Amino acid sequence: MDTTNSVSITGGGYTAQISLLGGQLLNLSHLEDELIVPAAQTEGAFAGAVLAPWPNRTKGASYTYAGVEHLLPVNEEATGAALHGLLIDTPLRVVSQKESEVQLAGWLESSEGYPFGLEIALTYRVSADLGLAATLMARYQPEELADPSLEEDTDAAEPEGEATDPNDRGVDELDAGDADLETSDAAEPEADPADTDQNEAAQPEAEDSDNGDQGAAEEDATLEPELTASVGEDGETAPAEATVAGVDAHGSETDESETRLADLDPEEAASAHAAAPRTAPFGAGFHPYLTAGGAPLKECRLRLPARTMLKTKADGSVTGRKSVSADFDLTNGPLLAGRRIDHAFTDLPEEGWTAELVHGPSGFVVRMIADTPWVQVYTGERIDRAGVAVEPMTCPPNALNSGEDLIHLEPGTWFRVGYSIEAIRMD
Repeated sequence: MDTTNSVSITGGGYTAQISLLGGQLLNLSHLEDELIVPAAQTEGAFAGAVLAPWPNRTKGASYTYAGVEHLLPVNEEATGAALHGLLIDTPLRVVSQKESEVQLAGWLESSEGYPFGLEIALTYRVSADLGLAATLMARYQPEELADPSLEEDTDAAEPEGEATDPNDRGVDELDAGDADLETSDAAEPEADPADTDQNEAAQPEAEDSDNGDQGAAEEDATLEPELTASVGEDGETAPAEATVAGVDAHGSETDESETRLADLDPEEAASAHAAAPRTAPFGAGFHPYLTAGGAPLKECRLRLPARTMLKTKADGSVTGRKSVSADFDLTNGPLLAGRRIDHAFTDLPEEGWTAELVHGPSGFVVRMIADTPWVQVYTGERIDRAGVAVEPMTCPPNALNSGEDLIHLEPGTWFRVGYSIEAIRMD
């Protein structure tokens, strides 16, 4: 982890450090208290990482899209899965930086396992009203359509201050709180196909997501969606939202026959790569480990309004779902002492949701706001329970294979998702 190749922002009592490699959130504090476990203390645990173009695990590090099977790099040897996407190793550049805000941009190159070039824009902002607001934007740019002048055009963009009119905004105003954009619907709960939760029987090192865990966009007059921060009347950040304009919810057409690129001769493989799919499969998430100023988890409560949880195998494959109960019912903010959780939750409020880590003795609260249809919760056994990972996700584990809530990016269409974290002190 290269913490020297990073930028810092400060405002409203908040300080954040962001890596230029994948836009990883390295540190976040308010006054003297840490709000996330510093990434330097969690080597290999994806702490603070931005997860794209898929969050969580892809079973067997392979998936089929538009009739072609793709083989991803295996980065979790114990399960043979591809974990948390490719962005974490992607260099980003600073497009614009102010004291309290930084805008990053980069290009996720197409590869054998993911032959879809993506333009990436990432913004972090801190303020007294919002806490930390983070926004990820991505759009599919097939290589034959990519603009070679993209970098020059993007670097030339300079924001002109905060936007106030929601109808007069540009991509420079990227943020995690625009309540005018459409959101993905949360998945409907299904009947429980089995009485035994396979996750509960698995060791934390082989659970669903985290225990195995190892910039501003082109200034284009046609960019959609336009973004800005949104603060409600109560002063809280409006939930971060996501939209994919003009994309069918069921994605692109697929061919019943499946083709492995590895089985083709060089000319056929080149031809398959040249014929870029009409859409790109995409999912995203964020991976902060929340901490209430470093307080032990056994003294903290976690509140999350999710009503359904997945049952998965260690490799990320989903075997069913069930209503939350017992140790996995977080709706009333139970004490985390003795609870071991590493599960994906859904059936969240469609208008957005709030998760709160509450330190009982002091009343100190770390609040996350997001509007994704999924969230992974992991009680951090891999990092000695130094914090609890609360990971907003646009799709469940293994979505590249199941297709559930998978986003299908059309060329040139922006997708946006974000979250916020703030500190609340009881006076």
